[in-house]
Amino acid sequence: MAAYTCLVVPVLISANYKYPARWYPAVVKLAQKTGRRLKAPCACVLGVLKTAYAPLERAERIFLQMNNLSTMVFQLLIFTACDRLFVSKGKLTSLYSLMFYNVITYSVNYVREICTKEDWSPYVNVTRHSRVKHLAMSATKIVLEWTKAVTFIVTITFILLTLGLEQGLEHYSPTFLYTAITGIYYLLSEKTFIELWPIALSAMKFERLEGMEVMYFGVWARGITTALAVPLVPALAWCERWRLAVLVMYFCVFVHGRHRLGEALVKLNEARGSLARFRRATAEELARLEDVCAVCLGGMRSARVTPCAHFFHADCLRRCLATSDRCPICVRPYVFC
Repeated sequence: MAAYTCLVVPVLISANYKYPARWYPAVVKLAQKTGRRLKAPCACVLGVLKTAYAPLERAERIFLQMNNLSTMVFQLLIFTACDRLFVSKGKLTSLYSLMFYNVITYSVNYVREICTKEDWSPYVNVTRHSRVKHLAMSATKIVLEWTKAVTFIVTITFILLTLGLEQGLEHYSPTFLYTAITGIYYLLSEKTFIELWPIALSAMKFERLEGMEVMYFGVWARGITTALAVPLVPALAWCERWRLAVLVMYFCVFVHGRHRLGEALVKLNEARGSLARFRRATAEELARLEDVCAVCLGGMRSARVTPCAHFFHADCLRRCLATSDRCPICVRPYVFC
């Protein structure tokens, strides 16, 4: 069949050039005429649909502004969908998993707070430059710190006892696929881990990211979470879970993809577009410069060069461009040849 096609198709093409089909121009003309006639009605219908969708879009934006609530709704829908698809008998697996992941997040937050804490004094001063202690605020701070410490210890002990004794886990029987999908989704959607991943990327020092790890990871995380939700919709429809399929399609695919992923892509493209005018510094130029970025005073493994021959980190230059179109050092406007 393939050999026959390779022989016949060139003959047909050459024959068409020698003896062109007379009906082709008429079909093209009819299609153009039909398109012009349908342009106005289609524009009218799209305008009506856009007007009708405007209140719903405002409600979506208000919902997304409540970041913790919207993230919890997305996670609960994905976990419930995975529960219905990959766990046969465990009806509470999604709730158990979400609580378990939240406990881990609380523990990570507490350890991170301890590692980054600078003020270990139990007292609170009346003002920043005063030595007078505020007794009520100091007592409140001591109680809160002890409460967090005791909660952390009790939480870790409870997890170890639960996993060791396997008590209360009769309804918790996740499969490997369930754990993989929910774990990846949680790690890429929870605020605590979203803040930690760019720090890990910065430590790896990928020069192509140019210090914009937060913006790049925001796009990657939202893209992966949206992609994880897409195949769940037809799978739920195949299992006749129509209501859950509609909810996952609307919230986790449409709303999440249109607003969160779309906004992250717009910000990243705007940042890359603003930096596209400035060329990248070569390794020889950076080695010869042996200087630091004038904005953040950090060493430069990669940099962008302004028309006035000044070197800056790409992310530092992007932040400066957001407030002024002049060089931060010589205060001259950028003039490109």
